[in-house]
Amino acid sequence: MSLPLIESAFSEWLQILGKNSVSNNPDLLRKTTTNCIGIAKQVPVILYPETTDHVRKIIKIAIKYNIPIYPYSTGHNWGYGSANPAQDNCVLIDLSRMNKIISFDAEIGLLTIEPGVTQRQLDIFLKEQHYPYLIPVTGAGPDCSLMGNALERGYGITPYADHFAAVMGLEAVLPNGEIYRSMLNGLGGEAVDKAFKWGMGPYVEGLFSQSNFGIVTQMTIALAPKPERVEAFFFSVKKADDLELVVKKIRQVLREVGTVTGSINLMNKHRVLSMSEPYPKDQLGSDGLIPDEVLQKMMKRNQVMEWTGVGAIYGNKKVVAAVRSEIRKILGSSVKRLLFFTPGFVKFIHKTAKALPVIRNLHLVNVLDTLNKTMQLFAGEPSEIALPLAYWRSGIMPADGRPMNPDQDGCGLIWYSPLLPMKPNLVNQYVDMVKTICIKHKIEPLITLTSVSDRCWDSTIPILFDRKNPEEVIRAQSCYHELLETGRLYGFVPYRLGVQSMELPAKENVVPDILRLVKQAIDPNNIMAPGRYGL
Repeated sequence: MSLPLIESAFSEWLQILGKNSVSNNPDLLRKTTTNCIGIAKQVPVILYPETTDHVRKIIKIAIKYNIPIYPYSTGHNWGYGSANPAQDNCVLIDLSRMNKIISFDAEIGLLTIEPGVTQRQLDIFLKEQHYPYLIPVTGAGPDCSLMGNALERGYGITPYADHFAAVMGLEAVLPNGEIYRSMLNGLGGEAVDKAFKWGMGPYVEGLFSQSNFGIVTQMTIALAPKPERVEAFFFSVKKADDLELVVKKIRQVLREVGTVTGSINLMNKHRVLSMSEPYPKDQLGSDGLIPDEVLQKMMKRNQVMEWTGVGAIYGNKKVVAAVRSEIRKILGSSVKRLLFFTPGFVKFIHKTAKALPVIRNLHLVNVLDTLNKTMQLFAGEPSEIALPLAYWRSGIMPADGRPMNPDQDGCGLIWYSPLLPMKPNLVNQYVDMVKTICIKHKIEPLITLTSVSDRCWDSTIPILFDRKNPEEVIRAQSCYHELLETGRLYGFVPYRLGVQSMELPAKENVVPDILRLVKQAIDPNNIMAPGRYGL
């Protein structure tokens, strides 16, 4: 990209947006592109539009000077590259100032938002208006974009666990500056367009998910109504050899009562301990990992077994009672310590424990604190419960009540997120693969399996490392690439990619021709987020 072209575009963007919405300040650019995965991208300018019209004008100037642009909602995509583009020299478009809640149909639970609306903002809005709906929460924390997570096909733990499945409609600015709206909308069905996901004719909205076909400026999502009762269930798997049987039983639970549960999570001992106490960096073995004897002490102290399962039931009291009974019947003899809690009960015992001088300084209070924050997520309330994971190996936790920001706080984190069929033998094969590769690269093997249906798991492996240590950065990135390539040999392929591996589909020549044709037709100069998912 030539300097005169970017200077000319910069001048025109200034006229449109104003001096507080255009920046090429090196310190701001460096801060914006700081990320947990340890990569560095060259970025010349960052823009902050506030309206759809701003977005259209930005694109038209980018076309005029043939300058690539890269949009993001809030940039809090921890462990996947955050605000970084897939390729160097893209102008960043930060959509966080487009943060209006455009409308909410409280009768049927349809919310229309702009890209910058966060879980925290929606939480405040619903509470102020006394609207009884659940927020589609994620482990990424309260200050992450609802739209950004949905477009990356993220998921949560509440009843509408698949967040893109809850997207009913959207409006987007195309790479030629035109506005996309659905045929239903165009025929006068604006209201029903927001209530019916599939619209009329070819399903186009899916093309804007995990793509570079446009900038989504409005989205309507369905919110799950708050049920009369939320009841979480927890269970333990004592031996690694019991995992195959438990996978079968979880599949049975999802098939028989899955419509009133969100997803069910299985976490290995390392993953649960990362939520329970600090990393024992002064007790590591010669291989740089937690020795088994230290691990066993941590497990005993926190009452943790080989695997821990977590799920929730949503419904009225009678439905929850009936489902609880079925879950006990299905899981009961296969697992240990099957327990059921409501958010209110956990909140009460947590508050009571903190108030009692005899026990408030015991480790039990920390366990209850973690449990209480976990229950907030089940109840559809934003929580930072999962964010401390990013700090377990490195990073400095904010000490003054500031929101956690793993990018700015020095955390080292790369996510490996493959899909795998819900077959017991494949789950064992997958777990063995992850443990072998992680240990080889001196990475603690933290494993979570999350049901996305009764047929499929999504697994999330957080590769945690010290971002200040160049050797650890190289080791972590090597671990990720080996997991990615070895997993593909077994058929375990990620449901989403970080910016460091966006070139994979193109490199392997697997991008469908129809997508290439669509991209060429609407973006002939390839200015919109070049390189995303191989396009």
